[in-house]
Amino acid sequence: MWWPRWRRKGWWGCALCLALLLLGLEEWRSTPVEAALAAYRYSIVDWEVSHLSDKLARRMARAFTGGGAKSEAEERAWAEEFFRLGWELSNLRRELVFPPADRSAWEEDTLRREIAAKEKRKSELQGEVEEIIENRLSRVAAQEGLTWGVGVFPPVDTVFTSSPHLLVASPRDRIVRLADYLLNPGLDDEEKAALEERIGGLEPDWSVIVVNIGGLSVYPSVVADRFGLHNAVEITAHEWLHSWLVFRPLGRNFGASGEMLTLNETVATIAGRELGDAVMEALTGEPVARPEPGPPPEPDPNAFDFQAEMRETRLRADELLAAGNIEEAEAYMEERRRVFVENGHLIRKLNQAYFAFHGTYATSGASVSPIGGQVEELRRRSGSVGEFLKTVAEFGTYQEFLDYLEGLRGGEG
Repeated sequence: MWWPRWRRKGWWGCALCLALLLLGLEEWRSTPVEAALAAYRYSIVDWEVSHLSDKLARRMARAFTGGGAKSEAEERAWAEEFFRLGWELSNLRRELVFPPADRSAWEEDTLRREIAAKEKRKSELQGEVEEIIENRLSRVAAQEGLTWGVGVFPPVDTVFTSSPHLLVASPRDRIVRLADYLLNPGLDDEEKAALEERIGGLEPDWSVIVVNIGGLSVYPSVVADRFGLHNAVEITAHEWLHSWLVFRPLGRNFGASGEMLTLNETVATIAGRELGDAVMEALTGEPVARPEPGPPPEPDPNAFDFQAEMRETRLRADELLAAGNIEEAEAYMEERRRVFVENGHLIRKLNQAYFAFHGTYATSGASVSPIGGQVEELRRRSGSVGEFLKTVAEFGTYQEFLDYLEGLRGGEG
């Protein structure tokens, strides 16, 4: 049976939402850590219930009113304005929370009125901009053959808003992603530090950190609205790919091992970047400049190489921890954090949990995993990003992925 577009998307969205709720709810636990974080916990259930219904209502209204067609120039202008407002509002809210000592009541009132006006305009644009990006990414995905049945599935569905924080825990004696806790957005650095200290006091053998995340793969996905258009498009593609992969062996085995977690994240990072670039090119009409594949250029000996310096830090920290020198490793990481700050990289905390989180993404300098290079090799050997995704999605174990890659290498011989 043929259904109008909004009804097809609404049905699939409801079905996927129900599946996520049934399969993804955490078992309730009453631990000291859970109790300490209770007031800060981010509720996926609340998100699903409120935002999925909002999206469906918006689509129904648009279907009945017709929703006028927009030119490409209008789509680009609205998208750029929306994300510029997100960046400006982030800075203005920070000014409101951390005022200068000599700010007058009149200046504060002016600031509040400016924030309210920008919030109103951003709210007016939000639904349109989400639809623009969803449609553009859907077209790119369809062109790459990432379809199933009636079209692109699951449908691209996202909300541009404040993304939650994530509290990550690692054992102090090694770098392992031990536990994650989603926290409500909007925490400032002092609140993050207070939570880290509190959880560290409850679990003295843990290293903990509260990190900002750019997106969350729920349905509709959460994508941060304050880091610019290109960043948001790339994260939208990344989070949608996690939803696409969950219906295939790779995504279904996301949490089966540390290697599978890293493989999933690295695939979504590399392919999400490429799909995001294609969306940006279609939206702006301008090519996105990325380094050509192949050996990296010779580094400038006078420049601070963040990736290389971070990898060196990770390797040395691993050595110290493996030797049982926990305090020395922690002192070393703090010393290195100051070096990064001196060179313009404002890292608030650098510890085992930092590396446990960022090391999950194998293209990061915080990772020592070979998976980044392996995934990039498979992408180079694939004719298109769509072909690459359809190949890698079928691997249910890391060993299957390695065996396939080795087979490709052997075939060259």
